[in-house]
Amino acid sequence: MHTESYTGIELHALIGVFEWEREALRPLVFDIHLTAPVSFQLSRSEIAVQLTAWLKPCRYRLLEALAEHLAQCMLREWPCSRVVIGIEKPGALGDLARVGVRIARSV
Repeated sequence: MHTESYTGIELHALIGVFEWEREALRPLVFDIHLTAPVSFQLSRSEIAVQLTAWLKPCRYRLLEALAEHLAQCMLREWPCSRVVIGIEKPGALGDLARVGVRIARSV
């Protein structure tokens, strides 16, 4: 098995529980780890372009729901058998803490 990692990809999405969070796009930081039976490589820019396309129609309130959606898209569209996706929402609690989720999904 081969694992490809893409970390620290910053993109913007409409996400949040509170109405004020849903008024503008918010920055999110993605860490993606893809496992496949054979080596394949997507460039960092290819990952960012595809994630942006998948994020555009999303209106999730929770990072967990967004992570699940993206993991399913990756498993469906890319030749991988396992996806680990971490999403961090900088500034969600000011400078007090880091807010994020990390999930792993397999086919």
